[in-house]
Amino acid sequence: MKYYHQYINEPWKKIVFWGLLLLIVGFLLFIIGGLIGYSISSDQSAFNFLNPASWNHVFSFIR
Repeated sequence: MKYYHQYINEPWKKIVFWGLLLLIVGFLLFIIGGLIGYSISSDQSAFNFLNPASWNHVFSFIR
């Protein structure tokens, strides 16, 4: 990664690179935080956080 600047030498490429990197890292942190939070706050498995029924239950409060 030392020589990444030779591939990303235009300003718009740097913006796209860092933007995508931030989106990916943010998404991963959201998933990891959700798994940890769901496992702490409930007696169920942490992977139920990814279950669509759990999300439907959460969105039912918003509607």
